[in-house]
Amino acid sequence: MENIPANLISLIAFAIVMLVAMLLLALKNRFSRQIEELQQKLQNQEIQLVELQTLLADSQSQLDDNLQYCQESQRENEQVSKQLEHRIKVTQELFNSQVEVIDKLLHQQPEDKLYTRAQKLVELGADIAEIMQECDIPKAEAEMLLAVHRQRVVK
Repeated sequence: MENIPANLISLIAFAIVMLVAMLLLALKNRFSRQIEELQQKLQNQEIQLVELQTLLADSQSQLDDNLQYCQESQRENEQVSKQLEHRIKVTQELFNSQVEVIDKLLHQQPEDKLYTRAQKLVELGADIAEIMQECDIPKAEAEMLLAVHRQRVVK
């Protein structure tokens, strides 16, 4: 190495330093581009994040509205159900009382049926003979029914 002139060594050293500087500059440019790309991706992701947060807030608002609607519907349904239960109870009681009346009428003595029929004939304006014939009751009873009816009408 003693034969290599000092200028040549300086030149080689300078070339190596320049080569290293160019490599460093190329790496710096490459890293700068990557940093810019990553910053752009970061900005895009931040924009997407804001959009997703907005969508999430909208979805939460819709969910809250739907929940409120469902709760109101449930309260209305419960009220309607209570009203229907009450109506069913009242209707059942009315039905049971009607069944009792029907049972009483079915088990009525035949004589009671005749007198009920005679009373209706009197109310319709039948005379004593018609009442006696239709209901098969004695004349005195037919006269008594007519007299009772006349007293009620007079009052």
